[in-house]
Amino acid sequence: MNVSAQDGGAPASARAPWSLPVPSAFWLIAPAVLFLALFFAFPLLKLVAISLPGGSLEYYEQIFTTPVFLRVIGETFRVSLIVTFVTIAVAYPYAYAMAHGGRTVLLLLTVALLIPFWVSLLLRSFSWIVLLQNSGLINDFLIAMGLIEKPVRLIRTPFGVMIGMVHILLPYAVLPLYTVMKKIDLRLMEASSICGASWLKGFMRIYFPLSLPGVAASAILAFTLALGFYITPALLGSPRDMMIAQMIAGQFNEQLNFGLGAALAVVLMVLTAVAFGLFGAARAALQSRGRAKGGV
Repeated sequence: MNVSAQDGGAPASARAPWSLPVPSAFWLIAPAVLFLALFFAFPLLKLVAISLPGGSLEYYEQIFTTPVFLRVIGETFRVSLIVTFVTIAVAYPYAYAMAHGGRTVLLLLTVALLIPFWVSLLLRSFSWIVLLQNSGLINDFLIAMGLIEKPVRLIRTPFGVMIGMVHILLPYAVLPLYTVMKKIDLRLMEASSICGASWLKGFMRIYFPLSLPGVAASAILAFTLALGFYITPALLGSPRDMMIAQMIAGQFNEQLNFGLGAALAVVLMVLTAVAFGLFGAARAALQSRGRAKGGV
């Protein structure tokens, strides 16, 4: 028996020519997409809306025309850059020892790295207060050794903030470096020495370039996290050395100026995105330069 199109027997393509087939993989990622939309994208859009009351840019104008806001933003990036460089400088030899030491060395260094990582951020910051204060262990040790006569001011200074931040960021920098270094074959260094290169020259020409992806990943991660630090600068620093996360919290919690706080948060996100872009551009330039040298 033939069924006419009016009776609903037409093919699906004829019934709904405008419909698009939905890939089966879509239903696998749909929960994640919905989660990100509800708990990430929507709050960000809401934050932007709060920073633009009635479409006005008054809060952004206030930020970029007020010296105190510009000083805090500049101090945040200055401290974050210094902390990133120091963290990478400490993490690089640490990761090298983990990657190329024996199993005992790897176990000891991993335990020493991860045990503080499992401790609360607040507790780690408080521990630095105990160490850095005028009557703390570091000043007591220096006085006992006769290196200083009176306590050195280590806390409530940018130096103290940087020490605490480097300590907290160290695991985030070591682990990406270790992952990359573990894959580097040390026989390449042996081959360079056979060809007459010193260890330092072989390291700079062979090993270090191969480890650059780990350096880049560690630097991006450390710098991004450093930009948003709040607890450590609040405990170890002074109001004069305030970072932008502290100012955002102050606008929300103390001043109750939600529009200005939201605008500061948006500025921080935009500047972080710009920093990501600069990191990516620098990495692409280095890769293209390396390919050009390889072609030559």
